[in-house]
Amino acid sequence: MPTFHYKAKDSDGATVSGKLEAVNRRAATQQLARRKLRPTILSENAGKSSEGKSAENPISAWIQARSSSQEKEIKFSRKVALPFLSTIKELLGCGIQAGDALQMLSTRLNDPRQKKLASVLWDDLRQGKSLSDGFRNLPDVFDESVVNLVEAGEATGNLSNVLDRIVTNMEERRAIQNKLTAALAYPLFLIGICIALVFLFLFYLLPQIQDLLTSLGSKLPLATRILIGLSEFTLGYGWIVLILLVGGIGSILSWRKTAVGRMKFDQLMIRVPLMGKFFRDTQVMVITQTLALLLENGITMVQSLHMTERSVSNLWMRKSLVEARSKVVEGASLSSAFKSTGYFDEMALDIFTVGENTGNIVPGLKQMTAQYNEFIDKFIKNFLGIISIGVLLTAFSFVALIAFGIISSVFQLSSGLSAG
Repeated sequence: MPTFHYKAKDSDGATVSGKLEAVNRRAATQQLARRKLRPTILSENAGKSSEGKSAENPISAWIQARSSSQEKEIKFSRKVALPFLSTIKELLGCGIQAGDALQMLSTRLNDPRQKKLASVLWDDLRQGKSLSDGFRNLPDVFDESVVNLVEAGEATGNLSNVLDRIVTNMEERRAIQNKLTAALAYPLFLIGICIALVFLFLFYLLPQIQDLLTSLGSKLPLATRILIGLSEFTLGYGWIVLILLVGGIGSILSWRKTAVGRMKFDQLMIRVPLMGKFFRDTQVMVITQTLALLLENGITMVQSLHMTERSVSNLWMRKSLVEARSKVVEGASLSSAFKSTGYFDEMALDIFTVGENTGNIVPGLKQMTAQYNEFIDKFIKNFLGIISIGVLLTAFSFVALIAFGIISSVFQLSSGLSAG
């Protein structure tokens, strides 16, 4: 049986310490409560027998300590959230309780990060915390929207369906990211080839052509002089431009980390020509997804709006959503409150109005989510098409300039040799 070492406060406020044996942490806490002790530190050891073995076998102690240190070195990230939630969803769908599922995963998973994550959450549940509380303590893995939805699922007893919707939404977002990555791969490849060609010509071929033409006393063609100027500028001032570029990006990122900077940056993001609408529609889709899921699971409108606010990553839009919720609390309709934000188009506002008139807004929200998802998908395809064409034209312009510079230099060289 595990042994727990504790430090606690008694009824007089004095600090006492000791150890006790209990099945788990909760049982140890209950024992201390019966003794009228309030634990401040409660750590679990393997027990007397393991202590004796550790003392007698230093190799085992070293292996155990190394294993423990490796577990502590495991760092969580958002990448582990989707596979972990997918596994939990499958187990809950089979009728297994959340606590039993976490206990099972903490011993059977092969991925060390997921295994450690399950172990941490299982410890939280053993201490009487809810699953959403455990998620909230892991902000590096689960964002606020996931925590709020899990909390709503626990409140309504519909956790399995909620997790299913969360996983579906996360998979849809990952699909959009994969589309962006796949579509940008070809333009980025062309940019890399173009840059390589430019550097090859500017730093290797061009100096040789320049020396040859100069030795013959020929006047360099205009295209060649432009290329030479670019080469000399890059060699002489390129490092300054690079430092200024890196410093500027670093300054912007540091400014964005401040409260005022983050608010201003998010405001600018949704006002950028062309891309601003994409950022805005992406956030609106998150709003409709979250709101539909919360309302569908029996959460009141005001509470659902409050939870939805925290799922919006753009702080400027979140501020507008807070103001809209205040208007709903004061008695305004949802459609008029959302209209005041300026982020919802007429189609969306009409769907809100129809849903309020029929008394069921959830189907309309789901329809809006699908439509905004379609808009975003179409925008990505069009935008990437424009980017691809722009990259191709830029690459063609550079290659054409280099080719013209080389050809004109060769003709100049031929003319010089003929004249000689």
